[in-house]
Amino acid sequence: MNFPPSQSRSFLPKELIVKVLSLLPVKSMMRMRCLGKSYNSLFIDPIFVKMHLQQSARNPHLALVTTKIPSAQNPHLALITTNIERVIPFPVRNLLENPSISLDEDPQYLIVNNIDNEGSNVHRIVGSCNGLICLLIFTYSLGYRDAWLQFWNPSTRTRSEKLGYIRLFRNKYYGPIYYEFTFGYDNLTSTYKVVMLGYHCKNMMILETKVFSLGDNIWRNITNLPAVPLQVFNFRQHYVVYLKGTLNWLAVFDFPIDSVNKYVIISLDLGTERYTQMRLPQGFDKLPQVFPTIGVLNGRLSFSYDVKQTHFVLWHMMDFRVVESWTPLLQISYENLQIDYFGGPIFYLVPLHLSEDCQTLILASTVEDQAILYNTRNNSVERTRIPNTLMDYVESLVSIC
Repeated sequence: MNFPPSQSRSFLPKELIVKVLSLLPVKSMMRMRCLGKSYNSLFIDPIFVKMHLQQSARNPHLALVTTKIPSAQNPHLALITTNIERVIPFPVRNLLENPSISLDEDPQYLIVNNIDNEGSNVHRIVGSCNGLICLLIFTYSLGYRDAWLQFWNPSTRTRSEKLGYIRLFRNKYYGPIYYEFTFGYDNLTSTYKVVMLGYHCKNMMILETKVFSLGDNIWRNITNLPAVPLQVFNFRQHYVVYLKGTLNWLAVFDFPIDSVNKYVIISLDLGTERYTQMRLPQGFDKLPQVFPTIGVLNGRLSFSYDVKQTHFVLWHMMDFRVVESWTPLLQISYENLQIDYFGGPIFYLVPLHLSEDCQTLILASTVEDQAILYNTRNNSVERTRIPNTLMDYVESLVSIC
């Protein structure tokens, strides 16, 4: 590891200097690069990058995602042609301290470029992991779509070339086929992987599952998931999450969904590429009117659902992949949340963040276009000025170029 020159070295150990630098926000370190080559070398050193990432994880961020939707009479066409416009990260503590804050549209976070010579543009965010955001880029042709992946770090303003080319057929197996993508980090091989699901849109059958590994830049077939993820109904990220080197889908075994026993969490270890099935909490014994959700709160897998159209219930798994460790966390009435429950397939209520003291919960809801702050101690609610199109994010120096 290279250390930047400092006149204070006679007073401070090198290790302490590096420790202090690892506590700085990425933007500050980007400004320091002009001080000399030694700073540049330090900020790309893998050991320092990992150290800084560990420190950043203690200062969680959310990222606001804004999109630009072309007008279209066909709602599905409008959906698939949606272009991601900006991703604006901000520290969670800023929102907790001041719910009335608004976010500046910093040009640093603008990600949609002009359509290139191939007619391609960013259409979707696959996910965020270790400060990297995986983007999905499409071009459209008759009968198929060409797709690429691109990795982007908003903090360092670095963006990879288009990688992982794949041709996605729009009509196959006697009917339309659609695709969903998910993104995570393989701790075993220290590389990033993207999982693609191809499914039949009528019978919701998984037709193919592929894995893209950044290490070899190819797509490989793997065994299909043993159940159908709810992600195929709606590409919102609250049906699939990354946690501890695994991708986890909330899924069902069969249709129609007439029993809670048909729900399951499918966990894919990105290192071994093997699946594990996890049962849901025993307290989940009544079929809800709307789909439940999963998430990650304070480093633990969470599960939330509606009860009798009156309460929102939240569980967390104390020991990952140990189903006996499911523990009830919160039960909140919609009255306390000041939400008029209207049900229906488009309703969802998703936990985005839980403070370390478990006192403040940040929620997103389809009922209103703003994030909600709920105080678990006094049942108070504050509406924010931040739209609820948010995802987890962490500042990092990680880069793929």
